[in-house]
Amino acid sequence: MRVSTGRWGEITIKKQSKGKNNFDATKSFSITNTKYVYSIEELREILNISVNLTEKYNFKELKKKLEGLDK
Repeated sequence: MRVSTGRWGEITIKKQSKGKNNFDATKSFSITNTKYVYSIEELREILNISVNLTEKYNFKELKKKLEGLDK
């Protein structure tokens, strides 16, 4: 696979099933370069905030709220 734009790195998310070290789904995606360069720690903090928001909102509600920030 060829990456068409410069990228900062790749994130891999593994979904763990019931057994220890038993992952039943793995997804990965690239982080593209943007105007602001975030550190790994900053990206992790953003991810943690997003995950915490899933306790309050379902996917559609959260997506709508995040899209509203872009305006």
